[in-house]
Amino acid sequence: MDAMRKQLDVLMGANRNGDIWEVNRKYYDRDVCRLYLSGLCPHKLFQLMKMHMGPCPMVHSLQLRREYEEAKAKGIDNYDRELEDVIDRLIVECDRKIGRALKHLEDEDAKAAIPISVTEVTQKC
Repeated sequence: MDAMRKQLDVLMGANRNGDIWEVNRKYYDRDVCRLYLSGLCPHKLFQLMKMHMGPCPMVHSLQLRREYEEAKAKGIDNYDRELEDVIDRLIVECDRKIGRALKHLEDEDAKAAIPISVTEVTQKC
């Protein structure tokens, strides 16, 4: 039942039933995902991959995103720098994991390679 509720929240927004609590929430509340408001929540970025971070514990709401964009246009708030910092950290983490995987592959290749001299091969033929 919770899975169905979550799917409905994703498709229709958390306020699909017209709950009073959701109406009273503001975009700057602590439980609202600032990164989602800026345009990209990293929890949704790597779904079904090794770097998947799981579901975002914060609230994602299109209505709150619209309110944030209006405030941003007026120069009141801007969470873009926060999003850039998170993306930079993700890039560094990805690069580190790629480097580790490449080193692991090189180590495996070095162990698997058997040195064969050219003279040994030509003498056998």
